[in-house]
Amino acid sequence: MISKVCDYLAQIGVEFQLLRHRAVVTTEESRQVIKVDGCMSCKSLYVKDKRSDDCFLVVLPFDKRADMRGLASYVGVAKFEFATEERLFRDLQVHRGSVSPFAFLNESSGNAPLLIDAEVWNAPKVKFHPCDNTATVVLSGDGLRTFLQSIGKRVVVVNG
Repeated sequence: MISKVCDYLAQIGVEFQLLRHRAVVTTEESRQVIKVDGCMSCKSLYVKDKRSDDCFLVVLPFDKRADMRGLASYVGVAKFEFATEERLFRDLQVHRGSVSPFAFLNESSGNAPLLIDAEVWNAPKVKFHPCDNTATVVLSGDGLRTFLQSIGKRVVVVNG
């Protein structure tokens, strides 16, 4: 998956840096292992609406608590819950600890919106796993927006 992400970014003209490292699962582990000055550390959560079963990818700064009701209100639902590991793999072909916006390259349904915190959206530089927690891709905020636009992803900017 690392090469799939890197090849795609290169194909659409997005500059990035690939960092390889030991496997990290939590955002706190990641912050200790992958140090990039001026770069926003993020966490990605795959959630679903309990009633409709619709899924969403949520991206927040690594240290921000996810307000499941508040985030759900941005898309007109009552409350989010975490999607199961099975659902995550079925929809995005990734496991917990490797989720990132790059997983949209694997998306089977093509319709899970991205809810992204305004701090991340406006950050000059961000970093995400390329769907493999033994590597990190660092790119500009503009590069992230170019990526999302290139795949036609619906993006909802939130103050989460």
